[in-house]
Amino acid sequence: MDDDEVVARVGNAVLTKEDMKQRMNWEGVGPDQESDFVDRWVDRELLYQEAKRLGLDKAVELQWEIELVEKEYVIQKLLERTFIQEVEITEEEIADYYERHKDEFQVDEEEVRALHILKDTKAEADIARQEIIAGKPFETVARESSEGIFRERGGDMGFFRRGDVIPEIERYAFRLSEGRVSRVFQSNYGFHIIKVIKKRARGDYRDLSEVRDDIFHQLRVNKERSAYYDLLFQLQNRTKVSVTIPRSLEETQDTLTVQTEENDLEESEK
Repeated sequence: MDDDEVVARVGNAVLTKEDMKQRMNWEGVGPDQESDFVDRWVDRELLYQEAKRLGLDKAVELQWEIELVEKEYVIQKLLERTFIQEVEITEEEIADYYERHKDEFQVDEEEVRALHILKDTKAEADIARQEIIAGKPFETVARESSEGIFRERGGDMGFFRRGDVIPEIERYAFRLSEGRVSRVFQSNYGFHIIKVIKKRARGDYRDLSEVRDDIFHQLRVNKERSAYYDLLFQLQNRTKVSVTIPRSLEETQDTLTVQTEENDLEESEK
């Protein structure tokens, strides 16, 4: 083997550049972590070789563990293949689930969806508000200049209820009508501007677009569970299965049954 291709050696164990690249990719380790990866490989190899020298790799428990891990891994691959082949969720199914379970998506308390801009000074906030009033999209101004955590989302705070946000934002959000932009107001965090996008009263329903991912996940869980038991049923019907309960377990079960019957009798005689 060309020494130029070798990254590290520990005894007879060798780590090549290609092996390192493949292993790092498999483990999700970035190229900037090569040094750490190699250090971990060396440490692990040193410990592994010492464990083998002591004969710890011969333990029967290790063989059981390896067998268990192998079976779990292969079973997971089988289920993944089964789910890919048999589990499909359409937009029609999602919409149908939404209509049939609409009560699950009912709002039980007033909610507001708002966009938000935060600036360090009132002068900066006034300029931002003037841009919005002049016609520049609120989302654009938020992405360009907001100091808030919602900047990357164009200022979108999503829906919130009373008590979910600071009092200053709550005061304006629940008072403004849909489409209105607040004046600049101050809190301990800085100077704010908000725009109310939508309001929902108690009894309204969340839009399908908001709950689509939750419905998709629920349908997927249901279908994967069904596919899992269908697969087991098919395997049980085409494979001979024999189960013999050890005598000791049968005796234990008989004893438990007798004790239960005796307890029931005593209770009935009281």
